Amino acid sequence: MIKTVVGSYPVVIKEPENFLEKIKDKLGMFDRYKYAIEKAVIDQLNAGIDVLSDGQVRGDMVEIFVSNLYGFEGKRVVNRIEHTKPITLKDIKFANAILNKNKNNNSKNNGKNKNNSNKSIKGILTGPCTIASSIRVESYYSDNKDESLIYDLANALKKEAEAIQDYVSIIQIDEPILSTGMYELDTARRAIKRITENLKVPVSMHVCGNIVNIFEELNTFNVDILDHEFASNRKNLDILESIDKKVGFGCINTKLKSVESVDEIKDLLSEGLEILKNNNSFMGLNGDIINKLNSHVIIDPDCGMRLLPLDIAYNKLKNMVIASEEFENEVKIK
Repeated sequence: MIKTVVGSYPVVIKEPENFLEKIKDKLGMFDRYKYAIEKAVIDQLNAGIDVLSDGQVRGDMVEIFVSNLYGFEGKRVVNRIEHTKPITLKDIKFANAILNKNKNNNSKNNGKNKNNSNKSIKGILTGPCTIASSIRVESYYSDNKDESLIYDLANALKKEAEAIQDYVSIIQIDEPILSTGMYELDTARRAIKRITENLKVPVSMHVCGNIVNIFEELNTFNVDILDHEFASNRKNLDILESIDKKVGFGCINTKLKSVESVDEIKDLLSEGLEILKNNNSFMGLNGDIINKLNSHVIIDPDCGMRLLPLDIAYNKLKNMVIASEEFENEVKIK
């Protein structure tokens, strides 16, 4: 099974140290966040993650986008929202460079870690409804639920998706606000379709929280993967009986500042598999149970890890990878 992350990772900022770095800093050329991206990528690689993120280190999930879209001053809307330049592309390219450097070093060392050859970077967009819910509308639109605001955000995010799609293996859209009932799912569905239509890479939509009551609608969104939290919301396990898409199976609780044991994670994966066996779409897939899992299930944390202590975040990912691999081997034996 593919192991990935939802996105954010604890931010480790590097201050300028040597003379050259201090000169660059005075000239405004020193990037304090490059080390944070490198740390996030290397930690994910060392933990065994397959599809990595750049760590989303430059701000919270809303700030990263609104600070780079025309029409915003801070989180205040002052004009019509438009996409004028790629927002996440530079960091994605840097994350890819770190990943490729690791692959090349691995090759020079006679491929001691052959699994690294299949690693890739994912692109992450904060969804239009979630952005709309987190800003203050002062001009141009009527309020935070104005459909024109949501669709203009979707059009801007579509351009961002098109700008990054050649550099990522998957694009994830984060729409946590949808589980709160604040936004019409019909509006959200049309907005997501604007973003995802005609993209060249698979698209995942991450919605955390309890989604049991809205799942039938989420199942109709124009995405390839639905990603939800199951460790901190066990009720969500019920959706596995009827999900028609691939599932991103959140199996570590990112709200807890403690590390789940390998056995705890395996128990949750086993519980999920037993429910999936009642899903006609899942059981109707060709091949044995392992092929079905590999084609239908993606393993990840419940949510982003930005607020966790660094060692806790790393060890959670490490145990998640160990648990999923042991679980897969045990299923093979059965």
